[in-house]
Amino acid sequence: MERSEEQKINRIFVSEVFEGIQGEGRYIGYPALFIRTFGCSRDCDFCDSNFSKFGKYKEFTIQQLIDRIKKSKVNYVVWTGGEPLLQITPILQVVKKTRRSHPSWRFHHLETNGDLIDKLRQDFNLFDYIAISPKEVDIARKVYRDWNLGNQSDIKVVTDLEKVGVEMLRYATLLMPLTTGNKKKDKQIEQRVWKYCIKNNIRYSPRLQVEVWGFKKRKV
Repeated sequence: MERSEEQKINRIFVSEVFEGIQGEGRYIGYPALFIRTFGCSRDCDFCDSNFSKFGKYKEFTIQQLIDRIKKSKVNYVVWTGGEPLLQITPILQVVKKTRRSHPSWRFHHLETNGDLIDKLRQDFNLFDYIAISPKEVDIARKVYRDWNLGNQSDIKVVTDLEKVGVEMLRYATLLMPLTTGNKKKDKQIEQRVWKYCIKNNIRYSPRLQVEVWGFKKRKV
């Protein structure tokens, strides 16, 4: 996908925009407006949303997304992907114009794999919460070492405690069990991660959307 400089500044490519319930992480259970951006810096085998890299997308202007956010009755916005930091310049324009303007104030939550986290060096605090879900240990180590996470962010590691995510456990502030689609195997992984979190005093994150709607790995 080739984009002009004008598009990079004034347009955001989006896979989907929808209202739902935040099913993972620190703010689990909150009604949210999800903006799933198009494009990713990774191509993970276990990804359940690779349509956001290889599927269809819509092109929004900054103002169109601002209007969509203001139209929603929920005040919690989740930027997810794909990898939102690939389009951080126009995204920040949307965030700046909706985060503190009463009566359309919004809480902005960013989901990122951390590959491009340095793009946020000057604007980290514009997001009310950032969930960094690294896909390799070097990124997890970098974030843990170089960023003061505090209560504003988490290093969320997806793991089965056997192969996936194991090398990143030491840097995690939150663990989420890997979902495979095999109900028996997934239950075993959930219980294994549950026990590990108790033993090591780490927050456990379920995936409510899977519990309620089942595992749906969307294909392109």
